[in-house]
Formats: sequence, C-alpha cells, structure tokens
Amino acid sequence: MTAVPHFLVVDDEQEVCNFFSYLLQKKGYRVTPANSGRQALDLLKQHRFNVALVDLKLPDLNGLEILREIKKVQPACEVIIITGYSTVKSAVEAIQSGAFDYVEKPFGDIEEMERLIERALDVRAELERLSISHKDLGFVVGKNKKMLNLVAAAQKIAKKNITVLIQGETGTGKEVLARYIHSVSHRSERPFLAFNCGAFTETLLESELFGHEKGSFTGATSKKKGIFEMAHKGTLFLDEIDSASPAIQIKLLRVLETGEFLRVGGEELCKVDVRVIAATNADLAARVEEDRFREDLFYRLDVASLYIPPLRERAEDIPIYVNYFLEKETVERGMPPKKFSNEAMEILQQHSWPGNIRELANTVAQAVLMSKGQLIGPDELPPRIRTGGVKNETEMPPGDPPAESAAAEETIFFRAHPQREKLCRLLEQFEELLTAGVDLKEGFDFAAFQEDLKSWRERAAGRVIEQALETTYGNQVKAAELLKITPRALRYYLEKTKQE
Repeated sequence: MTAVPHFLVVDDEQEVCNFFSYLLQKKGYRVTPANSGRQALDLLKQHRFNVALVDLKLPDLNGLEILREIKKVQPACEVIIITGYSTVKSAVEAIQSGAFDYVEKPFGDIEEMERLIERALDVRAELERLSISHKDLGFVVGKNKKMLNLVAAAQKIAKKNITVLIQGETGTGKEVLARYIHSVSHRSERPFLAFNCGAFTETLLESELFGHEKGSFTGATSKKKGIFEMAHKGTLFLDEIDSASPAIQIKLLRVLETGEFLRVGGEELCKVDVRVIAATNADLAARVEEDRFREDLFYRLDVASLYIPPLRERAEDIPIYVNYFLEKETVERGMPPKKFSNEAMEILQQHSWPGNIRELANTVAQAVLMSKGQLIGPDELPPRIRTGGVKNETEMPPGDPPAESAAAEETIFFRAHPQREKLCRLLEQFEELLTAGVDLKEGFDFAAFQEDLKSWRERAAGRVIEQALETTYGNQVKAAELLKITPRALRYYLEKTKQE
C-alpha cells in the first residue's frame, strides 16, 4: 500500500496554516502545521515529510535556515517557499539553495497552487522536464542539481518584469542563460540585444547605449538610435557591466529607475520600456566595497541574482555537453557521426576547464578537425587536455615557467591578441596538420600554397573588421577607432576586398 504524502506547513499566520490544511486534506494528504521555525525543526525529528511549505519570514528563524536544515536531515523532502511580493531576491536565493519553487502571498490562483503541489510530489518528472536540452538556444541544462536549481529560478523570474544580474566565470554561458530567460518571458516576441560594455571606450559606450544627435561629436553625421531604443519592449543583455565607467554608471542608474535618458548631444528625453539583464565575471559586491562600482546601481541590478556554477563543479554533465557539441560540429560540417572513446571521455571529465563551456566547445571542435576516423581517441585531443593543462603555480618548481608559456613568449605571433598563448598552441597543431601531408617526392606547388596562406590571412583579417563594423553598427569611424587604425586605412581595406 502506497504511503499517503505528508506535508509540513510552516507559517506564523494561523490563517495560512488553516488554508493549506484544508486544501491538502481535501486531497487526502496528511498535514502537520507549525507556527514557528523552532517547532518545525522539532517536527523534522519526529516525522518524515514529502513536501514542506515554509514561510520565508518567521519570528524566530529565517525560512532559508529551515530550508537548509530540511535539505540536511531530509534531503528527499521538497521545499516550497512562501514569500511576499517584496522578497523576490530571497526567493530566488532559496531556489538556488535547493527549494523546489516559491509562491507569493496573497494566494490568488488556487488551481496554479494545486498544480505546483502535484509537481513537487512528482519531482522525477519535473527534473526530466528541466533537463531537456534547449538546442535552439544552445542551452543544455544537464542533470547537475545546481544547474537544475538555476534553471528553475530563471524560469520563475523570467515571468516577472525585473532586472536580473547573472554572475559566473568567463565561458560559463551567461549570455546563453540571458537568451533563455528572454525566450520564456512575456517579451519573447520582442528584440533581444546583447551588448558588451567592455568593448568600448567611455565616449563610444555612451553613444552606443543611448544614441547621439547629428553633430554631437566628430563623425556624427546623422542622428542615431542607441541600443536602449532598439531594445524597446524587449530585453537588453549588458555583459561585463563592471567595465562601465562611473559616468556611464550614473546614466545606467537613471534609465533603470525612470526608463528615461538623453542621447549624446540631445536635449529631448527619450522614454523606453526595456528589461535589463546584466552579467559579470567580477565580484560586484567586492567592487562596491572598493568604491569601484556604484552601490545604488549594484542594488538596482541585483534585484534577482543568478550564479552559474563553473564546469568543474558539474563534471558529471560533461558527457552531455560533449555529445551536444559533437553533434553540432559534425552536422554543421556535413561530416559523418563521430564519438569519443571511453578513454578520451574520461580525460575530458578529469580536466579542470578554466575556460568552462566555451573552452569545452572549442576543444570538441578541435578534436573533430584533428580526428581521422569516427572514434576520437585520447591522442586526438589537444595536448593541453591530454597533459592536464598548465599546472597551478604553487605546483611548479621556483623559477621554472610552464613550457607552453615560455614558447608563447618566444614567438612573435598574435602579440596583440588577448588569447595569445592558446592561439600559439593551436597554431603548432595547425602547422603540424598543414605540413604532415606534403609529399615533396611527388612535387608540391609552393606558389599556390603561399597564395592559399595569403588568402587565409586576408579572410581572418576581414572577419575581425566585420566584427568591428557589426559592433559599431556599420560606423566606419568608430570601427577604425576600435581597430586602432585610421578611417582611411579601413576604407582602403574595404575597397580592396570589394575589388577582389
């Protein structure tokens, strides 16, 4: 005989306990009420519960404390947090700490409440629903509990018109999560625009965010809308928000508070309705303490905070991510299906992945190109993965730098690129692959070989220029400034590529 589900209801308002007792007993469930946190902790020692409904604010204990205790002594018990409208931030924190969901007082939709309770009782089906890969967005959830809690929190706050702050290491997928929040929000049919605050000087950043009037500065030959105006009614993702200067922070604070701003050189107020999702890999709270980021802007951004765990904390999901990227790479390149050997997969799972998901995606793409057959073995993984990557400095003999770093210092390649060492390592592999198949006995067209290399160089340079023009929305003066060349040099290159 199946045991009757047992619910714990923790709320200092007797009316709330009565409401849930009536609702749940009508369904044939057992209900045990508690009017204080201490009483709830005593009940946890006496009974086993399937679901606990816990008020976030109690006279004696915080609801988050009770949540953590429940998860410690009865981890199978699902917890639904009861909260008021003004405590969304704490509710999101609760979900990321292991709460199943949260409900807001006053309880308006009873049917929705009943569906939530049934979902909490059938948590296995709920986990399967959340672990579905959102392939259109490149968003793979996996089965890691932290990620499932993260997605649950993201789904809840997506429905609310509130600002979100996403924090996490470089390469963890902050923009992908932002796109997911947009896609399940009521703004999903409106624009989603992503903008990197760290890619511009202060002057350019102000113009790109808020637009400018004709003649407001050299090169402003016409009035231009900023990205806030272009994202009207939609979602604006501001990456590397910590890079914004103090002056820009003041303007961001104003637009977040009022929805109003002035274009550069303008006198007429512009009004927009934009949901802002900000992201950073920095500790913004620490930046506030150091007076490097405005405290009022921090609290305005930090209405709901989401933290993406690094890949090393969810190693069990690495095979899921690997297979996703593997399928993506082979399909896009029109190649037959490939798979990693058990030995290769084990090496991938043991790697620390300092570059997180982005590094994993690049590694899979590289292995696909290097592999000769349908089974990718350990020897076809990049050297840094096979050898475990660069060791921690504390593990190195004094005065003995990593071999790869030393090699990168000796070379003159990619001096201006922020990922110089990584590119130099990839270049070594590329050169090996490029020259290994040359059969000089049969004759080799060296002139054609040089021409191909020249064409490749021009194409790579062209892609960088295209990115600069995309970033500045086609403004050649601004693009030249980003590339640290003159507008004339940029026009020369563009004319040259047209002729070719």
